[in-house]
Amino acid sequence: MNKKTTEQTNFWKKFCESDSSYNHLKDHPFDAWSFGDTPEMGDELGALVLEGKKIATTSLYHSYKGHEGELPKIGTYEMILDGSEIPLGIIFTHKLYICKYSEVDEIHAREEGEGDLSLDYWRREHLRFFSKYKKDFNESDLVVCEKFTLVYS
Repeated sequence: MNKKTTEQTNFWKKFCESDSSYNHLKDHPFDAWSFGDTPEMGDELGALVLEGKKIATTSLYHSYKGHEGELPKIGTYEMILDGSEIPLGIIFTHKLYICKYSEVDEIHAREEGEGDLSLDYWRREHLRFFSKYKKDFNESDLVVCEKFTLVYS
């Protein structure tokens, strides 16, 4: 787990104090990350979360190879950062499934909140993105689909 900045630690503390039901998380380690692989993508996708347009995400299952214990988990709270690692909000993961890339449906594509919200857009952009990390990526490769709720910002 990466070392957290003072700003991230303070943001987590404020989240835990914002509602008594989060108090038990006060001393719990937390993950903090941004979407995508560039600061610009982190800013853009993080803003979509804050606007309520992005309530889902997809990652390449292959990227967890050898680190399967790091797969996202249902029932976890995580800090979303912008492209400069500044805290934006806390999300709660409430749905998770692994499927073939070709099995991702229109609903999930729309819930990702990106582009024109279509499955065609989702497939085109995710094919481009995943192919950067797995050169032989194809439609039968597995992806990790998450659905989350923004609970604090």
